[in-house]
Amino acid sequence: MRRIFLLPLMFVALAGLDLPAEGPVPDDKPEQTVTPQQADPDPDAAAIPDAPPAGKEKPALPGIAAPVDSEVFLAACESELRKLQVIFERLDPLTGENGCGMDAPYAITEIAKGVAVKPATQLRCTAALSLARWVGAVVLPAASALPEEVRLKAINHGSTYVCRRRNNLATGKMSEHSIGNAIDIMNFEFDGRKPIGVSPRAGDGNFEEAFQRAVRGGACLHFTTVLGPGTNASHSDHLHLDIAKRKRGYRLCQ
Repeated sequence: MRRIFLLPLMFVALAGLDLPAEGPVPDDKPEQTVTPQQADPDPDAAAIPDAPPAGKEKPALPGIAAPVDSEVFLAACESELRKLQVIFERLDPLTGENGCGMDAPYAITEIAKGVAVKPATQLRCTAALSLARWVGAVVLPAASALPEEVRLKAINHGSTYVCRRRNNLATGKMSEHSIGNAIDIMNFEFDGRKPIGVSPRAGDGNFEEAFQRAVRGGACLHFTTVLGPGTNASHSDHLHLDIAKRKRGYRLCQ
């Protein structure tokens, strides 16, 4: 019975206190951390920024910074290219907007003995070396497995250095093409047979599909990014190969 009498007295006492008009504000929700597996590593997946609030300037679009290769590094790289019988020429520096350009672009005439690269290229030496190693270790052996007497004579590309954003969009990250780190392989020319172009070939069950699978799969050992037919509509007719550096050595092979 004593408790029943105490409750009304407690309400009377509280009525006389000055209580705050508003309660405590909860802490902001902590920022979510994104693991490398959750982050989209696709070099051709453009990130479109949110529209800025009315009356505020648009945020600056992300740029890119090309690595600066020392002369000692370039001399060693050129030595490796010569060992692989690459015919090359060092070009004048290139500069462009948003960080585009290279201090030391290279034109590759032959990527292996008797194997031309067409049209003219503008690549970083490191990218050219990855290309040469891929051709020597993967493409030439795959070509030698084709039926009849055939010889790889040329590799045709769609682009090397181009100052642009990924997927040629107006927004998003800059492409690895913009610093000479990438090449888009369109087709392979041979003596002794017709060219093999890059195209959707899944299920064809022929030597052309086998060759494309072999060179594409082997490219993942020499490039950090390999995209092609089946990745998305933008890569249905070529192999995109680049040497982008990512955290913990992550390689994107799609």
